[in-house]
Amino acid sequence: MFNTKSNKTLGIIFVLLLIGTILIFTTESTKKERSFKKDIVQIDTSKVTEILISPKSNKTNEVKLVKNGKNWNVTTESGKQFLVPKSKIINLLNQLMVIKPKRLASRSKAKFNEYEVNDSTATRIVVNEGSNKVLNLIIGKFAFKQPRSMSTFVRLADDTDIYEVDGFLDMSFNKKANDFRDETVINSDKNKWNKLRIESTNSESFEVVNNGSAWLLEGEITDSTKTDKILSDLVRLTNNSFIDDVTEQSLPPVDSKLIIENDLGEPIVITSYRDASRYIIHSSQNMESYFDGEKIGEKISLNKSSFLK
Repeated sequence: MFNTKSNKTLGIIFVLLLIGTILIFTTESTKKERSFKKDIVQIDTSKVTEILISPKSNKTNEVKLVKNGKNWNVTTESGKQFLVPKSKIINLLNQLMVIKPKRLASRSKAKFNEYEVNDSTATRIVVNEGSNKVLNLIIGKFAFKQPRSMSTFVRLADDTDIYEVDGFLDMSFNKKANDFRDETVINSDKNKWNKLRIESTNSESFEVVNNGSAWLLEGEITDSTKTDKILSDLVRLTNNSFIDDVTEQSLPPVDSKLIIENDLGEPIVITSYRDASRYIIHSSQNMESYFDGEKIGEKISLNKSSFLK
């Protein structure tokens, strides 16, 4: 009888312990589930007025993107402000909006180094809506998994939770101020061009004219293959090598001009400045910027033989 009572008592204790254990794990699981953020980026893109980026590649130079009216500006390391194409801002905000946690990687501050989400070494993104800071995101380690799966570890600056999210975020956010500037030299439709004028101070000046069916140089039909390549190289001409330490007064002498006349009325003028030490390009389609001519000079330094067989 004693054994029977003992067995019953032990059975009751076991059941109570089992229920207690289940309750504990259920409670802990519920807590974790509740605290796991489904959305770590919650911003209204129409209200964003400022984006601050502290890239891990250059922590001492914060990239400051500020909305002024309908336009966005970026401040470079020299302290000058330049326009940012709206497409680059839209792309940046879209990249933020698709950041969604795949899993909770860690809740421990001790894991910051492992996932490279330390404040001092990671890329930081701050987004403001007026005076309200709506995002303060730390972008850490990149991971590549087969088959072709890319992910990044991130955390919110005021939290220790580390999340794994899709994508290689460093590609979009670990950038310099110049990466957000307008790189346009020429952006136009060659089918609307009717004349190219080359004015040179040191060599020949000439015109190439479109008569509707062919391009002519001094009445001679140009080589169609050569001409088409020249035009195709010019239609979307960009340059990301900016020169900011010049003014109109300090520019070298004008070396040449490429003038593209079109059906839209306003010609596109590409001016080359050159001396023994510098080669600088300026475009009427991007008046605020000067470019290093060494990178694209061969595309705009044209002569008669460029067009003929």
